[in-house]
Amino acid sequence: MKPVLSILDPSPMFEGQTAADAFAATLALAEALDGTGWRAFWVQEHHNARSFAGSTPEVLIAALAQRTRHLKIGSGGVMLPNYSPLKVAEQFCALEALAPGRIELGLGRATGADPRASAALLGPGAQAFPTMMQMLLDWLLDASGEVPLPEGHRATGIHVGPRGARPDVWMLSSSPDSAAFAGAMGLKLAFADFLAPGMAGAAIGAYRQAFQPSRFADAPHAAVGLVALAAETEDEARRLARPAIAWNLTRGTGEFRAFLPSAEAEAVIANAPPEALAAAEGRGVIGEAGDVARRLSAYAAEHSADELFILTLAERTEDRIRSYKLIADAMAAL
Repeated sequence: MKPVLSILDPSPMFEGQTAADAFAATLALAEALDGTGWRAFWVQEHHNARSFAGSTPEVLIAALAQRTRHLKIGSGGVMLPNYSPLKVAEQFCALEALAPGRIELGLGRATGADPRASAALLGPGAQAFPTMMQMLLDWLLDASGEVPLPEGHRATGIHVGPRGARPDVWMLSSSPDSAAFAGAMGLKLAFADFLAPGMAGAAIGAYRQAFQPSRFADAPHAAVGLVALAAETEDEARRLARPAIAWNLTRGTGEFRAFLPSAEAEAVIANAPPEALAAAEGRGVIGEAGDVARRLSAYAAEHSADELFILTLAERTEDRIRSYKLIADAMAAL
């Protein structure tokens, strides 16, 4: 059974670009791919990282929902430890009211930031995540009328507005422990292979074993986020992937700098130690479209993944759009 295909976009920033440029590219990507076989389009939350413009997914989701008609639009994700669960519930119920049936709330238990930036966000921190998650889910069920807050609940008398339909809720994961937590909470799972390569099988296994049906999901649903890039030939795909490979090399030194243009990326790659270069090149599925589709399908089957979220990085927006279209067509042809 072929996996469902979705898109994950962090609004990458290249040297010389502004955040406005990055957001314009994200909007163009979603508009070009709306109705072309992709199920959902998710955006990310990063703080204090020059690599990505996306720090406020709830704002970007509103813009994306207005520019598209077919794609589900979601967060991959909202880093809940940074925020009030009540405010997150209100934001996403409002988004659901603006785009009925199309909003997905993916929640993470990390902060998406370095320690100093995390402190500046003034959130309670990751240690409070289980309590915050339960409060958020309770408020969403109350707002939708599915399960009103019972007498004696700590939030009795506090209701989310607007009331009405709620968004679909997912949990992000990068470890078997967090995946098991998602299963126990009865949520859909989105595992980040690009953060924890090689761990998807164990995480999805832990998730399925721990899964308990809930109002949010009556059966387990496991998605995996992967970096992938396709072109008409393998050589062309590898050329387009050079900025992402160079970024992975500099990321290993602790830097989150803007992505380099292709010419400058080549210089970084040329000076990289062979072992580091091999590791950077191995962090994605890159190649001719048919080969990429076969490898993605095999990956999904091996790891029992119901869905794949594809993250594609290239210097030109048109190359990213072309890659996504090639992957969708090649997957459909399998």
